[in-house]
Amino acid sequence: MDYYDRQIVSALLENGRASFAELARRVNLSPPAVAERVAKLEASGIITGYHAAVNLKALGQPIECLIALTLHRTSNERLLAELATIPQLTACYRVTGEACVMLKAAVADMLELEALIDRLMQYGMSKTSMILSTPFERTIPASLQSPERSVQRKSSVSSIGT
Repeated sequence: MDYYDRQIVSALLENGRASFAELARRVNLSPPAVAERVAKLEASGIITGYHAAVNLKALGQPIECLIALTLHRTSNERLLAELATIPQLTACYRVTGEACVMLKAAVADMLELEALIDRLMQYGMSKTSMILSTPFERTIPASLQSPERSVQRKSSVSSIGT
């Protein structure tokens, strides 16, 4: 990825619905050049889709939590498929450490959270942490998103050796 690709990705992360004309104005390229670059970013698997940002509170799911789950048995595809059927779970990560998987959940109230924790007991021991706030959330590391930071970092690293 070069400077322009990073600018395009950064702009799409801010507004995934931006038109090629809007992206072109932002990155100082022609709309056909932007369209070609976006197509290449999609074909190479760097851009994998476009998603809506959803307010869970507005949907009646104001409580979010992270659940570290230590499984009774070795993790397998069937068990992970079973976890995928639990509607309150929004993400599942296989992790290293004491827990086998880290789950992210959204629920309407504490009764629903308690029922979810009870349901997860069949799979193993869980530790639940409530998400109080999200000071920031990124799709990719900031160093990959900001073309300016990438250029500054390279120049500051090269000046260290001089």
